[in-house]
Amino acid sequence: MPLGLFALVAVGVHASADLVDDKVLSLVDALDAWADGVLAQWNSTAAWVDRIGPLQRTVIARLVALAWELAVDALVVLPQLGYGEADEHEAKFSFRKETWRTLFARVNRQPTPMRLVRPFVTAVFVGGGAYAVARLVESTLFVALQADVVTPSVAEGLARGLGVAAMLLVLASHGWRAVLRALEHADAACEARVKLAKSPWPVGLWGSVLSLPLAVALLLQAQNLLALVR
Repeated sequence: MPLGLFALVAVGVHASADLVDDKVLSLVDALDAWADGVLAQWNSTAAWVDRIGPLQRTVIARLVALAWELAVDALVVLPQLGYGEADEHEAKFSFRKETWRTLFARVNRQPTPMRLVRPFVTAVFVGGGAYAVARLVESTLFVALQADVVTPSVAEGLARGLGVAAMLLVLASHGWRAVLRALEHADAACEARVKLAKSPWPVGLWGSVLSLPLAVALLLQAQNLLALVR
């Protein structure tokens, strides 16, 4: 289960990083154009103008997006490996020392940025990961079913329905666990800071700052999810 949660959220992060590739490339292009304008002002540096071409800018943008994705994986996704079951005979998530009611009460009483942002971005990444799984199921089944099994129209309907079912199963079995694990991790980090008599507000700042734009980018593309059920 911990590996499943890690993989699900990581797939969502990867989908988000794919969406910002073009934005990063546009930023790199803008910075390159600005640098070329500055360098062109002096004869000694004019030779450096256009030294970085389209290929180099694309590579830089991809490296930046990759580094961004890996940083979010390390700060936000990796804690999913800390998931634990209450009992091997009881398929339910449990905190060893805390109850859900205590946890949510503490969020309501002290809504620190990490307690608010981590469950939110994790929920968005979970949705993106589940959608990616559904699309994989749909495309795979569509190709398999129309190979002399059923007509293309029937194959499309069956594949789409089973894709939706796969997404719902992933969300039901892994999605809520991933979100609540993120809340547990955020709460534990904030409480550890409180025990040191320090403010919990700066806790997890880098992870929140890096993950929130990716989550927002994925939300802005959420209308694509409707294509699966139309």
